[in-house]
Amino acid sequence: MMIGFGAAAGIAARLHLTSAAVAPIIRQAMTPHKVVALTFDDGPSPRWTPKVLAVLHKDHVHATFFIIGSHALRHPALVRDEQRAGMDIESHGHQHLILRHRTAAEVRQEVEYNAHILKSLGVPHPTLYRLPGGAADPIALQVLGQMGYRVIGWSIDPRDWQHRYSAAQMVHRIATQIHPGAIIIFHDGPNGSQATVDTVAQIIPALKRDGYRFLTVPQLLQDEAQAQHRSPGTPHASVFP
Repeated sequence: MMIGFGAAAGIAARLHLTSAAVAPIIRQAMTPHKVVALTFDDGPSPRWTPKVLAVLHKDHVHATFFIIGSHALRHPALVRDEQRAGMDIESHGHQHLILRHRTAAEVRQEVEYNAHILKSLGVPHPTLYRLPGGAADPIALQVLGQMGYRVIGWSIDPRDWQHRYSAAQMVHRIATQIHPGAIIIFHDGPNGSQATVDTVAQIIPALKRDGYRFLTVPQLLQDEAQAQHRSPGTPHASVFP
């Protein structure tokens, strides 16, 4: 059944949504510099988060952790460990809720509750959101945009969560796809693995040898903004929609 323009406008009004508020999904930063961001989803977990942090500490790398609130409540000490290590902590929702086909109220509740959890643990209010499963629809993106979030995707996915690939295979995938401004996704939650840890341990020195620097996602986006300021007319990051 088709919805007429008037009815659609009424629906939008009731949801308090405007097209101007739609948040794009930022998949990479457009920058000429050899910079890259490592990101970790679904944590914290007592099995994998400490191992990932140990590798990052050893190599003096700061990364962005997209945290699930229900996991953070079970393991608050790990969140504090991430903070002490200088990691950037952002939101992956309270319960890893897929935001496709949800009402605006459901999306807002999931996002706001996770921000409340992180704040209760001493984390600054998150400004970045990673979509569970990378899935959303216009309603979810409008709500996130209105709430002031930037939605972060990724440009390189070694698929560590599938537990099908060795560290060598994942390192090869990353090395063949690497580019300035890349955002690489890993997982340190219950779906992490020793192959994830080993991949991170191997890819950091390999990329450093190739001249890459490691930034958090906010730093990466700041680098993009500065590059665009110096070069007017440079296209924006790869985004959707």
